[in-house]
Parts: sequence; structure tokens; C-alpha cells
Amino acid sequence: MKYVSRFLIVLFVLLLSVVDGRAQFVDAPKREYRAVWLATIKGLDWPKAEHQGDVIAQQTHLCTILDSLQAIHINTILLQTRVRGDVIYPSSIEPFASVFMGQHGVLPTYDPLAFAIEECHKRGMQLHAWLVTIPLGDVAYVEGHGTRSLPSQKPKQCTRFKGAWYMEPSHPATATHLSALVEEIVSRYDVDGIHF
Repeated sequence: MKYVSRFLIVLFVLLLSVVDGRAQFVDAPKREYRAVWLATIKGLDWPKAEHQGDVIAQQTHLCTILDSLQAIHINTILLQTRVRGDVIYPSSIEPFASVFMGQHGVLPTYDPLAFAIEECHKRGMQLHAWLVTIPLGDVAYVEGHGTRSLPSQKPKQCTRFKGAWYMEPSHPATATHLSALVEEIVSRYDVDGIHF
């Protein structure tokens, strides 16, 4: 009996070491995401408000941001591509955001989304297009888009609440509209992902 209990103890210790040893050999993920959100609304991250209308300053600033992020091993940028019912690329669906030129619908002499993708890929980083889905902005912001604003074009699809406009989440056309934006982006740009 004495030998049987010693055998069981040794067997138990061996089993524990095998289980513990196997846990050490689990394959690590092929790619670890180290991501940041890069906001374009109101000059929070890029482009800064003081760079409105200055293409060289905008591009230089983005490169500086990306270099800093690369230095700390960030490998994925979630770039705010749809700001508030407007976008940062030439679109046939929604107007161009005012954050680059200081005026609604006025495009700079470059395509900000294409530039950001190119600069991320140069650094071995992924760029994911981040779309803000439901908020369209406060009343003044939306009115700045005039007839190109979503409330002007599709009023039944939008709701005004406490001084701001929103896409109506329960309206069937909301999903269709957002899907069209995604289709437009992925068919024209080499993005690595889409985020809502």
C-alpha cells in the first residue's frame, strides 16, 4: 500500500508538470493588435485646428503622429473617417468634413484618407476606417452642410433631439446608408478594416 500511494503521488506530480508544460507551448497569436483611435472631429488629433487649409502642415503633422506611434510599437490606426454625417474623403454619398479646410464640403488638394493609408502602410501599420454611425452633429454643424446634409436629403431617416441631429437607428434605411458608405470605402481604398 505504501508503494501504491507513492506511485500515485509521483504520477500526480508528473501529470501536473505535463499539463503545466503544455500550457507553455500554446502558439502565440500571429499578429497582436496594438491600436489607437485617431480622431478627426474638432481638431482633437488630426488635423489640428491651426492647420486648417495648410496641406503641408496637415501632412507633416500626421507623419509626426505616425512616427511617434510606430516608436511605441502601435501597429493599427483606427482613423475617424466618418466624422458627423460627413467624411474625410471625396464621397458621392456624404459631404466632405470641414476639419481640413475650415468649410463644409471644401476638399483639400489631396485625399486625406488615401494619404493616411499610404503613410500607415509605409510604416508597416494597418489603417482601419472608423465610422461614427448615429450622431450627425449639432444643429449649426448640420446646417453648415446645407442641402447635402442627411436631414435635408433624408428627413424621415433623421431625428432631432436636444439641439443635435441623429440618424434614426430603427429606420431600415439607416443600415442601408451605412452599408453604402462601407462599400464606397472598401471599393476605393486599401483599408485593413472597418469599425463602427
